[in-house]
Amino acid sequence: MISRIANVQLALRRLDLPAILITNLVDIKYLSGFTGSTAYMIVSIDEAIFFTDSRYIIQTKNEVAEAIEIIEVQDYNAVFNTYCTKYKKILLQTSCPLHISAKLMAKNVETYMEETNIILEHRMIKTVDEVKILKEEYQLAGKAFLKALSSFKYGTSEKTWAAALEYHMKILGTKGESFETIVASQERGAMPHGVASNKIINKNEPIIIDFGSRRIYNSDYTRMIYNGSDEFVLKIINIVRIALEKSIESIKTGMLAKDIDKIARDYISEQGYGQYFNHSLGHGIGMSVHELPVLNNKHDTPIENGMVFTVEPGIYLPNKFGVRLEETVYITNDKAELISTTLDKYVYPLEEK
Repeated sequence: MISRIANVQLALRRLDLPAILITNLVDIKYLSGFTGSTAYMIVSIDEAIFFTDSRYIIQTKNEVAEAIEIIEVQDYNAVFNTYCTKYKKILLQTSCPLHISAKLMAKNVETYMEETNIILEHRMIKTVDEVKILKEEYQLAGKAFLKALSSFKYGTSEKTWAAALEYHMKILGTKGESFETIVASQERGAMPHGVASNKIINKNEPIIIDFGSRRIYNSDYTRMIYNGSDEFVLKIINIVRIALEKSIESIKTGMLAKDIDKIARDYISEQGYGQYFNHSLGHGIGMSVHELPVLNNKHDTPIENGMVFTVEPGIYLPNKFGVRLEETVYITNDKAELISTTLDKYVYPLEEK
């Protein structure tokens, strides 16, 4: 935690600003270890101060790093009206609520908005310990999926399948889902974010299942379930699989995030389906399910050792079906290592009884 705060202090020195007010709870968790739902931090060039109220004080003493000063407040306005006003200038996060910046300006504090999220950029490079936790989260989610397979039945709804999967994740110890579980069958699979609905799943329909578990860190898997033999469906699955594998095989340190996206996108376009791949190739993952880097045609972030991100090409055919396949990679020794290996198939058949 201390080295993370030191990185923020170094960034403040570069910006020639005395302090930053941290309002984003994920960033607070990253810097302090606090997992509760209400807190603020001020990191200055010289110190780090953590603010919370009496509801969380016992939790705070158990979780927050010792080198961080803890202040219990009765009214959170004291953070803005008393502590922030010690500084003539203060940096605010892009997610800082407008009413907070207004309060500071009313106190004649010069406020500066981040051009880039300092802490999120540091979160992009994971430590060995963070990667270990991420791998454990992927193992949990993968095991839950394998257990849930026996609960999936044709003739039941997408919501029923999602509930079964979420149940097994909870039983195995997750605190919650990384995001709203996607179960999208047949024509609903053409929606990249087709969260589970009341639609009944029928035999031989291609089904996208996109899910993840969350404790401190998140996991994110996408797999297909398909029992059919339609040659066109199998063709699309194969195109997406090859695009996924080509892009992962290409990854090495120094290349740009947008170049990884281009490899998958170019292949899908060569096969005639480029217009149906309508989202970014991937995203970083960690304490948030969507972090840096972003793999799309606009981001020129160089790939570095320590990054963890998803690679998830897809083809979405309106009124027909969709296919998405996803792996998560850890960049180590200048190349990509899979951490989503608990699920070693891209397409799972459903055992019918």
